[in-house]
Formats: sequence, C-alpha cells, structure tokens
Amino acid sequence: MVLLGILVGVFGYWTADFSEKGAFSEAIYSILGPGAFAASFLSTWLKKKDPGFNALMIILGILVGMLSRIFSDMISDPSSHGLIPYELMLGMVIVFPASFLGSFLVWGIFQVSGKN
Repeated sequence: MVLLGILVGVFGYWTADFSEKGAFSEAIYSILGPGAFAASFLSTWLKKKDPGFNALMIILGILVGMLSRIFSDMISDPSSHGLIPYELMLGMVIVFPASFLGSFLVWGIFQVSGKN
C-alpha cells in the first residue's frame, strides 16, 4: 500500500512543472487528490479490513513521493522550496480526505453487501 502511495506521489509531483504559475495546485487537484482516492479505493478493495490503516499507508506513501521531489530540488538549488511545511500541509489537506473517502467508501460497500 505504501508503494502504491509512493507511485501516486511521485507521478503527481515529479510530472508537475513548478516554473509555471499554478502548477502546484494543478498537480495536487488533478493528480494527487484523485490518485489518493483511487489508490485507497483499490487497496481497501484488495484488503477488506482496516480502511483507516489503508488510507494512512497511502498517505504516507504520497508524502514520501512528495518529499523525494522536494529533496531532489533542494540538492540542486538549496533556496528552492522555502516553504516546505506549507507545501506539504496544503498537499495533505487535499490527500487526507480523498484517501479516507476512498477507503471508507469501499469498506461501507462491503459492509452493506455483507462481503466482509
């Protein structure tokens, strides 16, 4: 599950060109949010128990993927990403609800249908 989250985080953050205006919000809203939802949905579908744990593992993976890009940029230019805590916090504000929604949606479907 963490690997799936890392793939979403790496794809969402490494493909964004941050030199453009608004590229950060495009990466978060169009890739990381839906990716977190889909990854949590899929991971909970495959592992039917502990939807909260599944969502947290996806979030951890996405955070690692985001940090990999940030640290890579900081190695080449130490002055880039001066607002790391805010950048991560904004990303997590979008990823947390999407991940938990995807996880608990599948869990609820399984509970209603009786396929625990």
